[in-house]
Parts: sequence; structure tokens; C-alpha cells
Amino acid sequence: MAKTSYPLRLDEDERARAKRVAEALGVSENRLYAELIHDGLLMHEQRLYLQRLRELAATSDKSAALAVLDKAADQPPLPSDL
Repeated sequence: MAKTSYPLRLDEDERARAKRVAEALGVSENRLYAELIHDGLLMHEQRLYLQRLRELAATSDKSAALAVLDKAADQPPLPSDL
């Protein structure tokens, strides 16, 4: 994966907090920012995905969905399903 730089503007207080957290975790400040950005992006992507699922569910026909489930075999889940 190619890396690129980006000038990040932070309030002095936020930067001081980040330095303390990075030091406590034993990672570089840069590594901390990279992990926070990664985790934040993932969280927002998941939120958007769930929002889209809710939108689809709101426009779906419940009886048609249940009819599809009725076609499934009536057997307990496999151990790998749990």
C-alpha cells in the first residue's frame, strides 16, 4: 500500500492529548493518528452500511421476505454457523 502525507491541523490541546496517549500506548504520534483515522473511517463506513440496510428494510415487503425464509430447510444450524 502506497503511503502519502497530509498536513493535519490540530488545536494545541488536542495535539498534547494525542502525544500523551501515544506515549502511554508506546506508539509514535504518527502511528496513533493513522490508527485513529483507520478506526474512525471503519466506524463511519459501518454506520453508513447499517443506514442503507435500514432504508432497504423500510421499503421491503415483509411477507415476501418471510416467504423466502419459509423455503429454507428446517434443521438446526451447523456448528460453523454459531
